[in-house]
Amino acid sequence: MFKSLKVFVITALMIGIVSAAQAAVYGYINVVGRDQEQISREVATIERLVKTWKNGEILYTHMVKSGAVFFKKVTATVFFAGEQSKISAFLSAGAYEGDYLKNIVVKFNYVSYDKNGEEINTLFTRKFNNIRDAVKAIKDKDTKAMWKDFAETRKRDYAKHETKLGVIDGTVNVVFYSLQPVEENRLFGISFGDKIKNTRN
Repeated sequence: MFKSLKVFVITALMIGIVSAAQAAVYGYINVVGRDQEQISREVATIERLVKTWKNGEILYTHMVKSGAVFFKKVTATVFFAGEQSKISAFLSAGAYEGDYLKNIVVKFNYVSYDKNGEEINTLFTRKFNNIRDAVKAIKDKDTKAMWKDFAETRKRDYAKHETKLGVIDGTVNVVFYSLQPVEENRLFGISFGDKIKNTRN
């Protein structure tokens, strides 16, 4: 009986190892250059490649331009899912800066003004063990949607921003970090800069 139990445990362990190896994991890469059209083409090629993998999926792509004229830089950050072996081979190819993603810490900064023009600022962080949930926090959202989420999830903090006119000139800045919110772990930042005059509208 002991022998059969031992065989069962070893078999279950092996199945668990195989299942873990086949499960989807997450990664990211940065595609950097000066020509936005070229970067867009590279990202499109990467997206097609990832979709050929088993369980391959593009979760989110963020593109930002910085600098001016001769110092212009375009950076696209691509979050994706897939089998560990595929991601490992892709990252090992060394064509782009990137790594695995395990946990993401997101820093939210909500800014508005009171009736006298004084700034009201709320800064907080959230840790996401599920990469998809981190992406969901910003994907396909505008300024108004971000403030609506804030009002629903952090009512006490939101109340500090609310005036008789609603939220005045509300903006949101969000920064994604890998594992912990330190500058060397920064993945990207996004600003929801279209100011809202009143969240009730």
